[in-house]
Amino acid sequence: MKISIAIPTWECHGRGSEFINDLLRTIQIQSYKDFEVCISDHSQDDEVLKEVKQFQDKFKIVYSKNEDDRGNGPANTNKAIEMCSGDIIKVMFQDDFFYDTESLEKIHSEFEQSDSMWLVNGCNHTKDDGYNFFWEMFPRWNDKILEGKNTISSPSVLSIKRECFDKVKFDKNLVMMMDCDYYYNLRENFGDPIFLDDVLITNRIHQNQISSTYDNNNLELECDYCIAKHTDLIRS
Repeated sequence: MKISIAIPTWECHGRGSEFINDLLRTIQIQSYKDFEVCISDHSQDDEVLKEVKQFQDKFKIVYSKNEDDRGNGPANTNKAIEMCSGDIIKVMFQDDFFYDTESLEKIHSEFEQSDSMWLVNGCNHTKDDGYNFFWEMFPRWNDKILEGKNTISSPSVLSIKRECFDKVKFDKNLVMMMDCDYYYNLRENFGDPIFLDDVLITNRIHQNQISSTYDNNNLELECDYCIAKHTDLIRS
């Protein structure tokens, strides 16, 4: 099965090129080679593109400058996934990266052995330096996920079969809750995921990430929106 790695990118307050370079370097050394990288770039400059060009002779990269819905992370993520042609779609945010050189191999193997339509894997975390790792997190379902109780982690731990995206897309009205809402939708439509307790990716914690600057009042409003949306779906 071919794996597509969907990466939505933007300037990241001047660090976008640094982050995408780190991620692409960890993709280059993956043991599993039947993959493509699909990048939807919301950047207003060409710094991300300059880094991408350094890797285009190393593996297949499909790049698009996305002028639509600029600044909307869910929309840009949807666009990156739409560009994918693989059987499995691995979502990666540009400031995160692969921790294990066999990450794609393990994802592929799990899907080969299971009928599940989606997978979430373990992760660890690093601060700005990208070298010191801490806080290993292993995904578990939480029935209060629409209240912001995210025990799975960011979309960078997510892999889906292509058919999932044909039915479920990231909600453009959300920011912090885009992942919780998407996980809930996936479970409602496709059942439980594969919970892979291997640390495959690293989430980078830095001062410019959205979770560091987002207002808690807005988070509460997003939770209320998600609960209302899915309550209406259940009633219908």
